[in-house]
Amino acid sequence: MKRIIWHWTAGSHRASALDRDHYHLLIEGDGTVVYGTRPISANAAPLAANYARHTASLNTDSIGIAVCAMHGAVQSPFSAGQYPITEEQLHQLVRETARLAKGYGIPVSRQTILSHAEVQLTLGVKQAGKWDIAWLPGRTSATDPIGCGDHLRYLVAQELAGKSSPAAVADDPAPEADPKKSTPVAPALIFGGAIGAFAILKLMGVI
Repeated sequence: MKRIIWHWTAGSHRASALDRDHYHLLIEGDGTVVYGTRPISANAAPLAANYARHTASLNTDSIGIAVCAMHGAVQSPFSAGQYPITEEQLHQLVRETARLAKGYGIPVSRQTILSHAEVQLTLGVKQAGKWDIAWLPGRTSATDPIGCGDHLRYLVAQELAGKSSPAAVADDPAPEADPKKSTPVAPALIFGGAIGAFAILKLMGVI
């Protein structure tokens, strides 16, 4: 696998059957991690028949992780809707991204770990007006997907730097497995640091 792409489901804080059909991992509102029904290995080149369709024209070699949130959200004028992204979801998004990046040898960069909203801007792969994830808790607008992505990448890099041996990658969890609860990333990681996230990543040598 070559990249990880972040999404939101545009649904409630719970993973639906449809959500599980499109993403490899989902993170519910309380931080619970739910596995999708399609294995990560199915998205490796060449695509298998049962691959997860999460990003137009970029499903090959891409892992899709989604936070269950943002039903009814409006980009402008901004409204997060009834189910905004929670801090618990951000903690787990960082944790799971770091685990998968370590397990699959995916470097932390704008080209390899990014949101759906960044795909067209960064990789030039056209998307249908997707803006997930262009907003994070604590922000008042949804106009800076690259800034949101840089912030999340900074947190992932910090998580990787603080853990010498992340959990092994579970490539093909049983579709019927019950959702598992993971220990959240330390809350201090969220919105920390005065230096720009992208600058810190450069200093750390991860991009």
